[in-house]
Amino acid sequence: MRKRLIGKAFAIAMSGAMVLTATPVTANIFNVAHIVKAADDAQQDEWTYCYVGLTWAEYWANEGVYNANDTSSSDVEDSHYEKDKGGYDVVTRATTNHGLHRGSFQGNAVIEAKASDDTTKEFSVSHWSKDGKKFYQSSTDATGVSYAKGTITDTDGTQYKLTSYEVKGTKYVPVKVKTTDLDALKANHTVVENGGTLVGGYGENQLKSYQKTANVTANTYGLKTATKQEDGSFIFSARSNEGTESGVKDEALKEATGVTPNLRSGDAVGSYGETLRLDLNGDYGDLGANLQSVKWTFYGDDSTYTTPVKTYGTKFAADNWMHKSMGIQLGLTESARFDLSGNAAVGYWSVTVSALGYKDYTYKFHADKENIAQHVVIASDSDEVKALQSTIKTADSYLEKETEYCAKPYSDFKTEYKEAQDALKHDTLYKANILEANTHLSNAIESLTKPEYKEVVKAATLEKDGSIDDTCVNCGDVRKSTPIAKIASIDLDKTSFTENGQAQKPSVTVKDSTGAVISADNYTVSYSDANSTKAGTYKVTVKFNGKKYAGTKELSYTISAKPAATTTVTNAATVKAPAKTTVKLSKAKKTSIKVSWKKVSGVAAYQIQYSTSKNFKKAKTVKVSAKSASKVLKKLKKNKKYYVRVRSYKVTKVNNKSKNVYSAWSAKKALKTKKK
Repeated sequence: MRKRLIGKAFAIAMSGAMVLTATPVTANIFNVAHIVKAADDAQQDEWTYCYVGLTWAEYWANEGVYNANDTSSSDVEDSHYEKDKGGYDVVTRATTNHGLHRGSFQGNAVIEAKASDDTTKEFSVSHWSKDGKKFYQSSTDATGVSYAKGTITDTDGTQYKLTSYEVKGTKYVPVKVKTTDLDALKANHTVVENGGTLVGGYGENQLKSYQKTANVTANTYGLKTATKQEDGSFIFSARSNEGTESGVKDEALKEATGVTPNLRSGDAVGSYGETLRLDLNGDYGDLGANLQSVKWTFYGDDSTYTTPVKTYGTKFAADNWMHKSMGIQLGLTESARFDLSGNAAVGYWSVTVSALGYKDYTYKFHADKENIAQHVVIASDSDEVKALQSTIKTADSYLEKETEYCAKPYSDFKTEYKEAQDALKHDTLYKANILEANTHLSNAIESLTKPEYKEVVKAATLEKDGSIDDTCVNCGDVRKSTPIAKIASIDLDKTSFTENGQAQKPSVTVKDSTGAVISADNYTVSYSDANSTKAGTYKVTVKFNGKKYAGTKELSYTISAKPAATTTVTNAATVKAPAKTTVKLSKAKKTSIKVSWKKVSGVAAYQIQYSTSKNFKKAKTVKVSAKSASKVLKKLKKNKKYYVRVRSYKVTKVNNKSKNVYSAWSAKKALKTKKK
């Protein structure tokens, strides 16, 4: 008999987890291939690298698992009151009350539904909206189909009720195929070319939706090889884990860390119909959103985990669930794919999780008798039943009080209340089911909270708007939101100054995207040198305090040197020359002499002329700043007499052309350099 892992606990906040399609399902709709051509031109001539959507039978066919291709069905009910559909079955129970499962992150699925006039329709599922209220039929579907607890509203307004839900396979398996067989692959599988979008999920707590870009190469981890058969179909090899790349553009191959395994035992195993159950808690969110397949390997009494007795391949919806806060819940259930009943499963096991962009994660353990579900049948007057009835009676007092409590926990409470009532309606009552229903309803009652609102500020930045939200501290509901326009401009009133002997700095003005000025009490302004009087480039840092606005921006301004004094003459009139200066020579050394002179006001610069000839033949001339009154002449010849004179000059303009007006040369002075 086939038993299912259908997560009531998982499903508690599953208000929608996938995206459906409003068109009839064809044979190809479950196979999605994202083609990414290899960068190496030589390889590209022979192979094309891509993502391919595979059915469960295709995926597991060459992975060495037991009875991978068995798709037989049965009319026998399991311990969760569902009829066995063979190796790869459908799931209906949890989908209407709790919403669809998280297998939509990586799975290809189909929903069968019926309208009020008994018209039936199939919807394919690609992925869900982030809020779980819509599903989409493909990665390019922008419209979507509305979904709410089993009620499907088609794009034409027709409403349907979900009758069954089936996950057909996993949609993003990295594959290499001979380029000459590419067209044949496209004929049997949906193909998306290089750079195609990988999309999936429904974000809630740790589980996050995603949108990525395919980048499969010969070095992608988990690569399968597609081989064309004579009839045009394809078979797919076992996964190769030799690669070191993720298959996702701009993402390195990840390794699961922070995951905490929890092997269930006693009454905590079997509540979903499973024989064995392993939960992955801790930091499981990203691994869960990318999870594609789970393989269980049984080693019997081989504690070295060397020689497998049998390997089992599982699927989503019947075996594996991801919960928003309770981990990845993995179950191994009796079916056409699992044939170990009861204590025959005692022994050493390994569980291997394969996920998009991840190295395989493997956990090894020994399963004892207490880890194996017994599926005990209990009487209608048993203690377990009485305890559940008592909890239901307690829950009755909370009915019709929806307006008093936060919406989300009250919605969960109503779901668990109905599940608890349903659990008592069956002729055959299983202990694990009754215990689970009691636990979930009790937790739902304890989780009921009354609204308590406070102001929560999400600061605006240069990139995005912010808001002031009236938010419930208990459930996160926002009853009122006031937008904060993003920061649009941060400007200096001046970006350039000229030296004037005083400290100079610009002021700052900040405006939002509506053009309104943002008050200065929202930020601080700091200067790299607020007291500088000198020429240079200086920085201004504007830092927002995070109360309503957040972020930092750096600006700059310059102070330019004061220009030399000039006199503008618009005609050929004579400009008065500067006064003559006097010169003094001193500190003669072997190769240098110090020249000093009396400063002249209002000049642009000085010229020093020196030579060993008293007539200044072959003289050298040195320009000196108007701020100076001395200069050491260097690199002179030793034991030589040098003659020196100095003059100054002004800069004027004649007919818009600059012209120097020189003073007369000073009286020459002479001094001999030292011999030794």
